[in-house]
Amino acid sequence: YYSPAAFGFSELANGFIAYNEPFSFGSVAAGAMTYGFELYRESRVAAGFSYNYQNRFFAGASFNYNSVSIKNYGSAGCFYIDLGGLLYLTNYLRWGFSVHNINHATYANYEDQVPVIFNSGASYDITDEFTLNAAIEKDIRYNASLMIGIDYDLIKYFSLRTGFSNEPSRFTAGIGIHYRFLNLDYAVFTHSDLGLTHQAGLIICFNSEDSRKKMIREYLGKQ
Repeated sequence: YYSPAAFGFSELANGFIAYNEPFSFGSVAAGAMTYGFELYRESRVAAGFSYNYQNRFFAGASFNYNSVSIKNYGSAGCFYIDLGGLLYLTNYLRWGFSVHNINHATYANYEDQVPVIFNSGASYDITDEFTLNAAIEKDIRYNASLMIGIDYDLIKYFSLRTGFSNEPSRFTAGIGIHYRFLNLDYAVFTHSDLGLTHQAGLIICFNSEDSRKKMIREYLGKQ
């Protein structure tokens, strides 16, 4: 994923790259991120793993090293850990959670530069084509944010998406194109102060979302 000028500002340029390899017990992954410009830049490298229990419960952790560099002021780095989990309550209902920076890491002796964020949410397949998602996000420094989103497979290979959150007030809309191992996603979203911007992402996988859902449902149906 790469955004060269979020909200029209090249100073907000950011990009991500990640690779995930599945195994029978779960998966392992590695990734990297960059954000900023020549006067201020953040970089991150990460490694993670997940555990899969009977295709019904998934848990994982990632280990991240984040560095920040400010021109004429030098640079600093810190190490932090993210945790998360996903549980299939039924064939069509899922609940998940995540904790960002569980060890409250900071740069040098300054507090709160790396946020501590808690997320919890549920996803329900109303039909095979229509999924409703709801989540609560809480940064320990700010008010909790409620997020609602829907994903509708309009036709084969093509999805429509929309959502909103209240802290801050944001609206998002987008499309997804899924063909064989290729997933191309585009979205537009608003910001209360910065206005509107666009982003796009590319995912290459060897097991499509439809195939994964079908596999899990078939497995759960046998239990």
